[in-house]
Amino acid sequence: MLGIAARIGRFAASSSGLPRWTAAAFSTNLRTPEEMAVLHHGLRPRHRAPKFKSPRKRASKLLQELQGELVKSNKANKPDVWGTHFRVGDAIELVIGRENAEKNEIEKIRGVVLGISRKGLDHSVLLRDVVFGQPVERRILLHSPLLQSVKLLEENFVYKGKRKVKRAKLYFLRDRNPELTRVTKW
Repeated sequence: MLGIAARIGRFAASSSGLPRWTAAAFSTNLRTPEEMAVLHHGLRPRHRAPKFKSPRKRASKLLQELQGELVKSNKANKPDVWGTHFRVGDAIELVIGRENAEKNEIEKIRGVVLGISRKGLDHSVLLRDVVFGQPVERRILLHSPLLQSVKLLEENFVYKGKRKVKRAKLYFLRDRNPELTRVTKW
């Protein structure tokens, strides 16, 4: 065995006269990671290449951090919107200001909350109301710069306070009588 290793000249001999890789392969007392490296990968140096960081993943992480900062600043700047606690099934009124060249318009939107979608900057509310006899559904973003305030008109509007709303989305109200979701008077 020694003659083969000497002829090849690639492996250094250990104190027992055998090449290091064979001594490590048949030894039972491997204790250090350096010896394990010799056993598994020979005597070549082990290179640890830096982990590849995908630019797509880095960009999405940066975008997520930016959106988180915007959400925090919006919640701090608009206490009229984020200070009002409402749930699915409540009747709420939203005040939306629209700026035109001639005048500022303020629109009040009332409705029953059919669902709340919480997705960072896309945090939105689905409202349903009956306007002039026609059911109308609107999805309104709560982080919109046009939204000025939220007012809770009545809690548990759907069941009139008789029982608790136990659903996250009240889509079944679309099939019921539209007058059950009427919040506006006309």
